[in-house]
Amino acid sequence: MTLIQRMTRLFKADLHGLLDGLEDPEEVVKQTIRDMEEALAHKEQTLAALHATLQRLTAEEQEVGRAAREIDHHIDLCFEAGNEALARNFVRKRLETERQARDVARAVEETQARRAALEQTMAEQQEQLTAVVQQLNLYMATRQRQASATAPFTPGQSGAVLTDDEVEVAFLDEKRRRAGRTQASP
Repeated sequence: MTLIQRMTRLFKADLHGLLDGLEDPEEVVKQTIRDMEEALAHKEQTLAALHATLQRLTAEEQEVGRAAREIDHHIDLCFEAGNEALARNFVRKRLETERQARDVARAVEETQARRAALEQTMAEQQEQLTAVVQQLNLYMATRQRQASATAPFTPGQSGAVLTDDEVEVAFLDEKRRRAGRTQASP
């Protein structure tokens, strides 16, 4: 590595370090969450488009099946009438229809596979998004606790969170005081 390349890498590293120091981690995570939500919204649109495509293909599949049955009926009529030339034309149409049916079936399978893969990806990304949101909430709560613990006490401001043990001791003390009052007053 030449001296110029090393100097360039060092300069870039210092610049990246400076930028990292300027960035607020909370804002970076919030932007990441927005980006993840946007990506999921885009995938939801793609999923909706795949669903519409599947509906269209299913309708086309039914139409091709209906056309195939109709062609078979025409072939039967042609043979009954002894018109082999016309029957040959309908056999050609049936072959074309069968090919079309295979193409549509293949398209349905491919679309279903794409939809399943997209749904799996979306589920994984939703889990990741939920984890990031939980981590951000935990970070913000921790930061808030730290800020309130280091903040100077002002009258009227609640202090630290009471523990269950503190509440229990205060309850027992209050119970003893009240028991003493009821025994003292006849």
